[in-house]
Amino acid sequence: MRDISKLPGAELKNQRPRAAYSLSYQNIAGGLASEMVDFLRSTGARESSPPFRLVILGNHGGVVFECEVGENWEVRNLGPTAWLQRSHFPATALLTDGSLLTRTFLIERPQLAYSSI
Repeated sequence: MRDISKLPGAELKNQRPRAAYSLSYQNIAGGLASEMVDFLRSTGARESSPPFRLVILGNHGGVVFECEVGENWEVRNLGPTAWLQRSHFPATALLTDGSLLTRTFLIERPQLAYSSI
C-alpha cells in the first residue's frame, strides 16, 4: 500500500487553515446576551438583571439552542449543543431576565468573524 500523505499535492490539502473556533451557539451565547442587554440599556428600557435565560428558535419555530447566562456572561448549556446552520436563520432569540421579563429579538443572520455562513 502507498502512503497517501507523501503523494504530490497531499501536503497542500493538509495545510489548510482551520477555523479559529467552532461555530456553535455555545461559543456565541454569552456575547449575544451581552449585546442584547447593551441594546436594552441604550434604549432606556427597564434594567435587566442576571441570570438570563436565552432561547433561540430557528426559522421553522423549533428550539435550536437554550442556555442560562450568568453574571460574568458565562454560559451554562441547558440542552444539546447545536451548531450554527444557515437554515436556522432568520432566528428569534428570547431573553428572559431574573425578574422573568422576556424580550424578543430577531437575528437575521449570524455576524461572526471568520464565518463561512
